Amino acid sequence: MRIVSSITGDHWVLALRTVLAVWLALYVALRLDLAQPAWAILAVMIVTLQPVMFTGGTPPLGIIIHRCLGRLIGTFLGAVMGVVLIALFAQQPMLYLLAAGAWLAFCTFCVMLLNDEPASYIMMLSGYTATLVSLTAIGTGVDNIFDLALARTTETALGIGAGFLMHVLIAPRFGSYALPGTLAALIEGAAGEARVALTETRSRAVLNERLRALMGKHQQFESQHTLARFEFRRFRRLLPALDRFAGDSLALMTGLRELEEAIDRLSHCEGCEDIMAALRAPALPFLEALEHSSEALPALPELPDIASLVSPQARVARVRATLVRERLAEVARLLHHGRSLNLAMRHHRHAHLVQLTGRRPRRANHPEYGVARYNAFRVFIAFELLGLFWIHSGWTSGYLSMMLLGVFIVLFAKAPNPAAVVRQFLTGTIWAVIIGCVFSYVVFPAITGFPLLALSIAVPVAIGTLMTPHMRYAAVGLAGAVTLMTLLNLHRTYVFHPTQFINGGLASILGTIVTMVTYSLFQQRTPAERLETLVAAYWRGLERVTRARRLPSRAWLESRLYDRLGRLLALGSGEQMLREAVDLHALAMCLWRLRRLARQSGSLQRDIERWVLGLGRQLPRAGHDEQAWQRLAADSEARAASLYEIDPLPTALIGEFEMLAHLLRDLPGAEAQAREALSHGEDEQGAMDAR
Repeated sequence: MRIVSSITGDHWVLALRTVLAVWLALYVALRLDLAQPAWAILAVMIVTLQPVMFTGGTPPLGIIIHRCLGRLIGTFLGAVMGVVLIALFAQQPMLYLLAAGAWLAFCTFCVMLLNDEPASYIMMLSGYTATLVSLTAIGTGVDNIFDLALARTTETALGIGAGFLMHVLIAPRFGSYALPGTLAALIEGAAGEARVALTETRSRAVLNERLRALMGKHQQFESQHTLARFEFRRFRRLLPALDRFAGDSLALMTGLRELEEAIDRLSHCEGCEDIMAALRAPALPFLEALEHSSEALPALPELPDIASLVSPQARVARVRATLVRERLAEVARLLHHGRSLNLAMRHHRHAHLVQLTGRRPRRANHPEYGVARYNAFRVFIAFELLGLFWIHSGWTSGYLSMMLLGVFIVLFAKAPNPAAVVRQFLTGTIWAVIIGCVFSYVVFPAITGFPLLALSIAVPVAIGTLMTPHMRYAAVGLAGAVTLMTLLNLHRTYVFHPTQFINGGLASILGTIVTMVTYSLFQQRTPAERLETLVAAYWRGLERVTRARRLPSRAWLESRLYDRLGRLLALGSGEQMLREAVDLHALAMCLWRLRRLARQSGSLQRDIERWVLGLGRQLPRAGHDEQAWQRLAADSEARAASLYEIDPLPTALIGEFEMLAHLLRDLPGAEAQAREALSHGEDEQGAMDAR
């Protein structure tokens, strides 16, 4: 009763779309006398229902288009690979097992490694389609392999077309429709954060909560802007600008973090109120205009020259005020950039503003090679063991187990707990076998034409669709619908072979059980452990910034932040870890600026470079040792103090040293991450010593 009461109008519309798409695909497949009408229905179900498991309702049209294109390409590549496998190894089952298992493992490796969703989805389809085509040929006769590959591709394209048509005709949902409003909310939230930093003093807990809220708005923007390339033609020309601002919005959060620290540092100087008042005068109207109006593009504020506000004798105040001015100017520039893009999305007359946003940036990804290798290994082992059982047992329908193993083990490789998902699939598979038996014994013998066949198929399809949006029953609904369509003989509904059906049902259940056992025995690292690894990668990256001979570009550093923060959010990190990630990135940017400024400092360059290198070696060892962090911060302050005696005053360099000291003192170090980074560094050093 609970699931019935939670069914919304959107879910009923989704069920209507799915049923109509299934009817259309089945009718065309039967009219054209295609080999396996069930494959067309499977394409409808997977393209439509798999995204529902993650969206909880009607998937946006952009996701449907993306899945349709990916499935077409992946199915074609997989069908070609299936033909190649049969052509090379049809008469050599052991070699076939090795080759097919290796291809499936390679595709799984790519699925786990690739961050680009279309490429990852294409590799997933290529992996299990190759096994579907080749195993079906082995089970039914290798002589018709080309017909099978062509039928698989043709009927998949039919199912994709039917599903896409219904999503376009019946109440289409556009995921990027709210993109301008989401971007406006992000800009307004960041502008409000900057205004609060300039006018109020907040506790660490409040700042963490505000950061979490901003990260939530960024996540919404990120999920919606990726759909723009498929849904709205007028947004496509803005794609480079949208991609760039996805990274700039994270740079904006780092800038806000540094602005807060710079203002706090300045607050300890005499005359700070007069300085802040002079900076607030032009900045606050700009920030308030961004915060309260989404239709105006205020001019960038003209911040006063610090030399006119601070006397030359007040060197400390001058340095700290300069740092506040620089961070405030950077935040204002990024906010102005975001509002320009927002206006260009809302109104065609502002299209010329897009020229200010530059080209689409290259993304520097952080691939999890260990996770990808482990998933590929367990896929290969499971496929080979089940294949040996199939070959040596002589079980004719065993190829169905291999097919479901190949589908499920790749389909849910990215799930945080795939064993739990496959457990639900097992429940759905068992129910599908029971319902399929009822259909084959009772329903189909009473059918006298296509209308009755369509009505009978609509019942399990609608039930599976209505279950899928609910997280608890999602896998059960999808598995039941998919397995049922696989078992039913829709081409000849009046012919029922009990032995063939029982073998197929047992094979489906066995393949699901083997998948579940594989995930249970070969358990990969938990999301919490992967989060620790990602944060440890921040620590190692921090050390690389200090010791790399060639200073990396700022765009590269920002791209690393963009990629890793996205992964942290996907794995379910808490706000404390997000705060630590932003703090570590702020620390990395501070060290990067120090090295860049050192190259412009002449005789000071070598000394500063050596000091930064030593700091990079000490950072991973600090862990939770508060005294160690205090020593590092005091050392940075001492370096800043020594530079006050130089004429002319290196204002920017001193400001970065003081900002570094402030970040070191406030950084919430994580012991586990630091320990992992330290052990990694020691392993590298040991390898170098061995050489």
